[in-house]
Amino acid sequence: MMRTTRGRLVRPTVAVLGSVIVAAFGPVTPAAAATPHALPPVTAPAPTADAPAGVAAPARGHGPATGDAPVGQATVTPVADAWVDSMDPAANHGTGGYLKVDGLPVAVAYLRFDVRGVDPEPSALLRFHVETASSTGVEVRAVGDEPWQETTLTYHDAPPVGTVVGSSGPVEAGTWVSVDVSALVSGDGPVTFALTTGNDTAVRITSREGTAKPELLVPAPPHPSPYLVSRIGSVTYQAVSQVTGHTYTGRLKAVVESAVTELDGRGGGTVQFGAGTFDFGAEFLKLVQIDNIVFAGAGMDLTLIRNYSSASADTEPFNTKGAVGMVVRDLTVAAGGPARSTSDALDFDDGVDVLVERVRVSAARGRGIVFDGKNQGWSSTGNTVRDCIITGAASDGIELLAASRNTISGCQIHHVAGHGIQINRSSADADQPNKTSDRNVLTGNVIDEAGLDGVNVDGGEANQILNNRVTNSSAVTSGRDGIRITTPTEVACAENIVAGNVATDHQATKTQRFGLNITTSRCLATVVGPGNDFTGNLSGGIRDLGTGTVYQ
Repeated sequence: MMRTTRGRLVRPTVAVLGSVIVAAFGPVTPAAAATPHALPPVTAPAPTADAPAGVAAPARGHGPATGDAPVGQATVTPVADAWVDSMDPAANHGTGGYLKVDGLPVAVAYLRFDVRGVDPEPSALLRFHVETASSTGVEVRAVGDEPWQETTLTYHDAPPVGTVVGSSGPVEAGTWVSVDVSALVSGDGPVTFALTTGNDTAVRITSREGTAKPELLVPAPPHPSPYLVSRIGSVTYQAVSQVTGHTYTGRLKAVVESAVTELDGRGGGTVQFGAGTFDFGAEFLKLVQIDNIVFAGAGMDLTLIRNYSSASADTEPFNTKGAVGMVVRDLTVAAGGPARSTSDALDFDDGVDVLVERVRVSAARGRGIVFDGKNQGWSSTGNTVRDCIITGAASDGIELLAASRNTISGCQIHHVAGHGIQINRSSADADQPNKTSDRNVLTGNVIDEAGLDGVNVDGGEANQILNNRVTNSSAVTSGRDGIRITTPTEVACAENIVAGNVATDHQATKTQRFGLNITTSRCLATVVGPGNDFTGNLSGGIRDLGTGTVYQ
């Protein structure tokens, strides 16, 4: 995801900027002035390899993880900084130990750097230490060339600031946030930037009077991928860039999230886990709005990532919201703790084009893997799960919840308490009520002793259940089936395809009721294709209460 735009310069206002930090980094060419109350629509430039946005690194000696400074760059510290406050527009805040930014009421901070020795093809990375967390992060904006002084600057006479040139994404307290500002460093001399947030919760950033002074790295460091994560103590881990040598040290959560934030800001990259056990304790990864991040182990029999929690909250080791192009491969995930229906092992809220391959889930408080598209603005499409092994889940092995055009193939799912695989609609009271999962493909999976149905389709259209082997379902709850297609009143259920499957029960005491059960006349035009084997079940092969079922 490239969070970069360019545009016109405006005065900071509540409606426009939220919280703003302005960092001066050399000559900035101001564009034409905009209206003082709202930014006009801006067309973002195409992402480029040399102008990424949003790189985060934890503070050296601050917060839960520490990181050494990138090597090979000149480090420039500010020559002036100050912040101004719309609630006290005549006041100056130029000599304190922190810079305050806020969205409502507006607080704006300014930094000035004096840059020397810029290369003919300049690049630069701005780093600053965030003392308080932000769910939206900090944006960097251009600043006009009006003069300002650290000890006299007020909100009344603050220089105009422009539209966003880069942003950090969500940040934790006690971390270093870095943003590529190459587009605004054109040569030697002073330069001024604006950092903003749309959040109405104030953010504090360490000023040049503090111990963790803002920095400008010239030139910008090279892309750090991959980061190699290793355990160096009982609860201490390191993530080391195999390119730059940049190292994060601390708790596993802090180390991995710091590396991910940095990689995300540089357009993506790989976090590599070696052989061994990586233990979050009661913590978990919280990954928000990340693009093109790969989590790779040494193999599902070699790399174990685990946690254990009894909290009444979602505690997924991989807890994501807004992941695009994310990959998880070649490792085992164990999410331990008392059963809780929405605490899963791998949870992809609004996941798009995610790949999960060669992953074993050996324990889950809820579902093993879930793709969730039910909330407002979520889609969860284009995802793939393949060649995975799931056992020990307290709920479904895999659920597609209001998620369409996904593929699950070649997976082995055994001894889960819920459905082996569920293609499910959202609830009637969800943000997108009764949103169905459509055009998904389940193929070549092996499901044995699911607690409920082996495969359950609850609403949805044109889903394909092809060449799967389902045995001995209904192991926990009686009266369930190998493959069940159903829907509640007024929820679409049409043209789902079932072909080439084996759904049978070979136990001495059978539990799987039907091989295929189309439970209601509201399911229309189900296609029962050739090659199915539904023999050997407790009550029969097929129970068809559907309307217009097509047998081929």
